Amino acid sequence: MQNNNGSNKLDVQSERLKMRRPTAEDADDILSFYASDPDVTKYLPFAPHKTLQDSLEFIRWSDEQWERHSFCFIICSKANMKLIGGIGLAFDDGTRDVARLGYCFAKDEWGKGYATEACKRIMDLAKESGVRKLVAPVHPDNIASIRVLEKCGFQEDLSASETYFFPNLGKRLKLIGLCRSLSMSIPPPNMMWEA
Repeated sequence: MQNNNGSNKLDVQSERLKMRRPTAEDADDILSFYASDPDVTKYLPFAPHKTLQDSLEFIRWSDEQWERHSFCFIICSKANMKLIGGIGLAFDDGTRDVARLGYCFAKDEWGKGYATEACKRIMDLAKESGVRKLVAPVHPDNIASIRVLEKCGFQEDLSASETYFFPNLGKRLKLIGLCRSLSMSIPPPNMMWEA
């Protein structure tokens, strides 16, 4: 997606957050604020970053995602511009009909409502991009993330299951995605995750 001046450096903002494309200058903060924390990465499909090179490799991968017209943002607090996490919107099949949403936040930012706020803003971006179905694969033990997604109107969708390797848990696991149709005018009722 391009912004009004024709560049692909899309900045997305919400009330308290600014989301933008990461650059090499962000590598130190990505490493130290969230990507090296095993608690943050526990339920993510990548191992904690151990070196600055790991974070630079993530930024290179992010650049590839942008070239494929998927969005990988870092998230900063507007209050102090501190980097507090990351969020992405991925399109795998070359169309805009279905996209996947994923996010993570620094541990000291948990419980402040940032994940819900960021997800809702990225959902708006997805709708603006023509997405009709948004899927958020989530580990069944990641109860906090499931609750965030439910607050955003997601519900369990058996057709959205995917298999991921979780290096932090040392196993492959088939996840049932939480899904939201963005063509709905009223969000579906919150649904509880059933084990």
